[in-house]
Amino acid sequence: MLEDLDLLASRIRQLTELTQSLREENAALGKSLAQRDSHIRVLREALAAAQARVEGVLARLPGGEEPTGEAEGEGEAQTDNASPPAAEGADPGARSLYGTT
Repeated sequence: MLEDLDLLASRIRQLTELTQSLREENAALGKSLAQRDSHIRVLREALAAAQARVEGVLARLPGGEEPTGEAEGEGEAQTDNASPPAAEGADPGARSLYGTT
């Protein structure tokens, strides 16, 4: 009977040590996860800033068209010196050296 109690006490000690070890590991993993979440947030902010800078540069490029929010074919008709339609299969945003498509 005394051996059974010693065995039980030993197993309880092992269980207590394992529980403490798992708690420490869980705390370390939680800290690591928080650091990674913070790093991801910083990277997403940097990505958004870079995208905004790229969009700004693209908007300033010659011939760059800014989005107007209107669907294709909607809005006012072009009446003032509109260039002729582009050849079939040509890039609609492409321009030749002489400003025509």
